[in-house]
Amino acid sequence: MDELKILLERKVRTSVRVHGILVPANSLQSRLHVFCQNLVRYTGIEAFPVQLKGSATGLNYRGKKFLACTAHQLRDVREEEIGVLFLDENTYISSAGYTRFNASVQQTESDAVDLCVFDFTEQTEANTLLGRRFFTLRSDDVLRDEDEVLGYHAYGCPFGDQTYDVLDNNHVGTVIRSMTCEPEKHIFDQAVGSCRLLSKMDFDPNGLSGGAVFATVLEGEEIVLKFAGIINRAGGGIIRFIKAKSVQRLLDLSVESPSRVRADYTDRGSLIVGNLG
Repeated sequence: MDELKILLERKVRTSVRVHGILVPANSLQSRLHVFCQNLVRYTGIEAFPVQLKGSATGLNYRGKKFLACTAHQLRDVREEEIGVLFLDENTYISSAGYTRFNASVQQTESDAVDLCVFDFTEQTEANTLLGRRFFTLRSDDVLRDEDEVLGYHAYGCPFGDQTYDVLDNNHVGTVIRSMTCEPEKHIFDQAVGSCRLLSKMDFDPNGLSGGAVFATVLEGEEIVLKFAGIINRAGGGIIRFIKAKSVQRLLDLSVESPSRVRADYTDRGSLIVGNLG
């Protein structure tokens, strides 16, 4: 019995609990990278039909599927042009609508408002393979400031890692970069967290915005995975991310402000809700 207890304790310490299931620590990265995706813009130009816009994170929240990214990725872009590449079927998939904070309303100087979420619920109902790319996010999965963080796992799609060869070979090769990080000191903005790569940042981080950040947290004798937030800037070995509680707030607002009229864009106070149809 003592030997069994020791073996079980070792298993717990070398595994991470994800949604109640123990996952070997050495396979955690390969399980999480699927939730990060390339954010793309459909241009309508035959020679260059899509434009890479960085990273995005799939979240399954309150029964709906959302693709989260930063608002600054959408500068000079219409939201109805945004979607993802589903290379399993060599297709581009657009969203059913979006929710973002109204940039014209000066609510705060915090980066918490640098967020946008796109609704992909209908699309994932029609395509179960696409639905697997959305991380199930419950309230217990949201990282809190008081949690004891052991480390971070960040994912993104730097532009320099991607292969864009549409004109000659009609090919887009996508790469999701996984990055293991350690906690970094807090910065002034309470809505933003930061972490430092364990290895040298020997690549151009441009394109990481919108990527996912997860945290391994010590809870009692167990290590538990939690969603830490969305990358909004990176450089010098540091990744900064909008904390999960701000992402959750926008998701709640999106769920509670359902679309009503197709192809309409409605300013609702501090929010802009678009129904793309």
